[in-house]
Amino acid sequence: MHIRYPLRLVLLTLFSAASPSPLPSEKTSSASPITASFPGDAFLQALASNPAPKFATRIPIAQASATTQHQLSLLYAATLTFNVTYPRNFLDFSREFQYPTFDNKQCELGKDTNGVYPFAASTTLSAYFEGIFLTIPDWTKGEISLTRFDLFHAHLFANPTTKTAGVVFHSKEYPADNVDTFPYDLGFCQVDSNLDFTDSIMRKRNLIWTIDADNHASMWWIDMGVKTGNNDVDSMLDGAPFYTLYEDSLGHVIADFYYLKGEELGVSLY
Repeated sequence: MHIRYPLRLVLLTLFSAASPSPLPSEKTSSASPITASFPGDAFLQALASNPAPKFATRIPIAQASATTQHQLSLLYAATLTFNVTYPRNFLDFSREFQYPTFDNKQCELGKDTNGVYPFAASTTLSAYFEGIFLTIPDWTKGEISLTRFDLFHAHLFANPTTKTAGVVFHSKEYPADNVDTFPYDLGFCQVDSNLDFTDSIMRKRNLIWTIDADNHASMWWIDMGVKTGNNDVDSMLDGAPFYTLYEDSLGHVIADFYYLKGEELGVSLY
């Protein structure tokens, strides 16, 4: 069974109202890990193996600054712990904003229109994750673009079995309805989509960023059409024609990240 509600309480503490002072580096939290297994355990273990699995292409990411590495380590600890006694300040709850809606508010891209918050200005996490969003189109040689029909969101998760925290980026969210290639009604947010469906591109709609217990961050482009012969791994792949890598199969879902060009990166907690 997936545990969500206790985590919400944890994150409401962890992502408490932002302080103008820098994040302290000398204190550590006293916490108990949440234990559970997920369908994606073997998938994440395969990503951490050497050589890389054939369903994943490693994407080079720039070395983060020492400050950002420290803050990522705090974020990692926050997603994987329970009963935290020393809260860390990540979000600025004083600056709640409304995530954009479209088509006379009939299209709401996020699970929450309100209750979306930016990372605190005292952290560099907003710039770090915005940077990942912004460079994905180049990494994928234009196969993915930052638009409300393609890539605009991601999901933060925590997997205690593999001691992995990660962010799943879902692109190709609203392909155009086409009677021949994609005859699926996806609701108001699909209206006026200019995103053509191509199976060979759709199967690579998922990217995943991970950070491990050694604070080593990696980025992967997943090909959902590949089979490995390992049933535990292959159960996470395929899913044609939507090819979705589900975040709640990978771990406890912590938050959604929303990003559109011209908008501040927003975070919506579970």
